[in-house]
Amino acid sequence: MAIPGVSEARLVEVLTAHLSPSQEIKDPDRLVGRDKYLTQVRRALLSPGRHVFIYGERGIGKTSLAISAGRLATLEDHKNFIYVPCGEHTTFFEVIDAIGGSVVSLKERVGAPKGGFTFGVSAPVGGVSMAKMPSLPGGLAVPSTMSEAFDILRYVRSKLTGQIIITVDEFDRLQSREDKRFFAELLKNVSSIIDDMRIVICGIGANVDEFLGEHLSTGRMFEPVEVDKLSHDSLWKILSDATGPLGVTIPTGFLLRIGIISDGFPHFVHLIGECLLYAMHDDPSSVNICNRGHFDKALKESLQKAEPSLRRIYQMATEKSKNKLDYEDALWSLADRSATRRQLKDIYDSSYKRIWTSRSREGSPLTREILNQRLLTLRKDSHANILVGHGSGWFSFRENVVRGYVRLKAESDGVELVPDPTN
Repeated sequence: MAIPGVSEARLVEVLTAHLSPSQEIKDPDRLVGRDKYLTQVRRALLSPGRHVFIYGERGIGKTSLAISAGRLATLEDHKNFIYVPCGEHTTFFEVIDAIGGSVVSLKERVGAPKGGFTFGVSAPVGGVSMAKMPSLPGGLAVPSTMSEAFDILRYVRSKLTGQIIITVDEFDRLQSREDKRFFAELLKNVSSIIDDMRIVICGIGANVDEFLGEHLSTGRMFEPVEVDKLSHDSLWKILSDATGPLGVTIPTGFLLRIGIISDGFPHFVHLIGECLLYAMHDDPSSVNICNRGHFDKALKESLQKAEPSLRRIYQMATEKSKNKLDYEDALWSLADRSATRRQLKDIYDSSYKRIWTSRSREGSPLTREILNQRLLTLRKDSHANILVGHGSGWFSFRENVVRGYVRLKAESDGVELVPDPTN
């Protein structure tokens, strides 16, 4: 029976259009709650010589913003939007090589020699020539100097029309100070050397100092855009955009719980929403209102489908010891309030005692001193370094997106975190 009048094909169509738990959002119209950031990036890219730094916590939606903004600012076919993600060992010159390769056809790249294309300045105004390409396997040659890097960018400019937007994602994975120095030099000079080319750099960080460090003399060249968590209204809109076309309703109580679990991170809303609608579709009865059974099933499935790195961090933090439940209680207690940084006495009195009781544990609860020891241990590498200590008994999660996973785990095990303090 499932959802009345909704086939599985129709359900998949709606889910594909509105929920993206495993893929970045590319359509600006679907980027819920990010209008002010899109406007900020768009205006920065319209300013001559201005580049953009998009930064914030892991999982907050930086890549979706960067891609949506880049596609919004470029031509209809988006050929002049170039996206390059960095890997753990990516170098500056490999990024430039990838940018150059983006305007060379696959046939040409496969047929090129290992030595690749040879770029060279052939005109007083900085024109670029390309040597005849032998038909051997390979691709564009990786540049080794800034001069060669700019030659490749000039070649890219010659192949495209309109403003070129280049997004370099996961910039924080670049560890070399030398690579950061090269990027600083690029940002300083690219606009004066190459017409209408903008660079958008995107990565994890609490501030822009973490990107270029001592090379911040480039500061006047870029617009810093710090991406914050989504509001509850925006999180709920993501769900309503998906449920509306299907004619189904998620009661307010469940919406509140999803908002609390997600902790402002859109990934969890997309994930839980997708699992919830599939749970309703799989119901043998005809349903158009989400019930507790659908919600509980969605939580269990969301936990299994959550980002693997989050599962690994949680498992490493809790499962390497006979005191697994103690470590879970400690993490759940820390995640039990909206404040991201909490003091031991508050954690113990306001959260731990209630959580321990709600789990119907055998024996006696930990003393405050032992709970403190568990929290201190969770700062160690042997427990995934999941927590950070701030002195005088203050603790926080190293990454708030992990706190969202902790809340999802607790809720799926029947423990509601962040309750109304008046209850």
